[in-house]
Amino acid sequence: MTSLSLGRPTLLLLLGRIAGYGLALGNSILVARALGAERLGEYAYAMGLAGLFALLPNLGINPVVTRAVAAHPEDEGAVLPIAVRTQAFLAFLVACGIPLFAALLPVQPVPLAYVALAAAQLGLGTLGWPYLAVLAGRAAFARVAAVELASALLGTVCLIGALLLGGGVPGILTAHVVAAGAAALVARAFTHPSRRDRRRPALRLRDLVRQGLYSVAYKAPNLLTYVGSTVAGPLFPLMAQTGTTENPVAFQRALRALGVTGPAVALALSGLAAPILGLLYGSEYEAAAPLLVLLVWSAAANWLYAPLAVALQARRCEGWWLAGLIAALAVNAAGNLWMIPRWGALGAAAATLVSELVLVAIGTGLLAARLRILPVWRPAAGGLAAGRHTGRMRS
Repeated sequence: MTSLSLGRPTLLLLLGRIAGYGLALGNSILVARALGAERLGEYAYAMGLAGLFALLPNLGINPVVTRAVAAHPEDEGAVLPIAVRTQAFLAFLVACGIPLFAALLPVQPVPLAYVALAAAQLGLGTLGWPYLAVLAGRAAFARVAAVELASALLGTVCLIGALLLGGGVPGILTAHVVAAGAAALVARAFTHPSRRDRRRPALRLRDLVRQGLYSVAYKAPNLLTYVGSTVAGPLFPLMAQTGTTENPVAFQRALRALGVTGPAVALALSGLAAPILGLLYGSEYEAAAPLLVLLVWSAAANWLYAPLAVALQARRCEGWWLAGLIAALAVNAAGNLWMIPRWGALGAAAATLVSELVLVAIGTGLLAARLRILPVWRPAAGGLAAGRHTGRMRS
């Protein structure tokens, strides 16, 4: 049994990410208030179109690197350069492919330069991933938290600079590009010194105002999804170092904690959706409240399967999990194709919720079948039932 302690690293990582998410939420408020609903729609369209390709630069490199470093620290010197070169190649493909894809679309509601900037931001933002994967393999989660917090601060500083210069949508996108490149350099700087020690698809909504509303509703739940990965992330080295079917106490605690807090947070935010949007962004965004309700429950589902994904990848079942992700992606795509023409942004949010619940089911099944670990979702079921009752009352 490994003696790896997860309490302090998890706390540091969680505190760092909470601060980072607070900065990201503040950034979204600044952008929404500076641009207004219509220009925010242009910004969201460019970022959303780039988001279509968000999975492409993440082809399982990070879990492989983290697992290799955790299991065989002496191989880090050979693994990291290969991972960095591979990630850079994927980032280049993404940065070139997204504008080309946008140019082939029959309708271009925003200038292609906006899409190119969003693509560059996505590509540059992935260059730091191999370094973070190495830090996670070393269980150096304090450094991971420092890198992420520094990256968030850089993003805020660049954004404020763009707003002060009055750059509008192109200025904000350029600020994102600069911040993404700087964040990759920060990750590299935090990784190398220690050697001495040793989906969202862009939605074809009816107009840019609705796109802006969806962007606002999506922001907070998108930040919430990272809480699940923050709590589950430190489990990776532990699960990689324990037996194939062993169920560590730390893993059980993470499952219980996320199973209780996820639905509870979603239930609270569901009742306060409209006031929160009005307070943060302004009254014109309160119309996005129904979207926020669906998306916060999607985030709660993400919390449920986050530790399942970590366990499967740490114990060499990433192929099975990738197959599950592909299945959920197919469900999401089919749901979008069927629901968006009928219910617009609300349909897109519903498709997201359905695909997240599908991932919970797939993760639970794989964990039971491949690792002989059966998660207990009784606390989460109570929260989901309460959420369903609340949804009926709202309707």
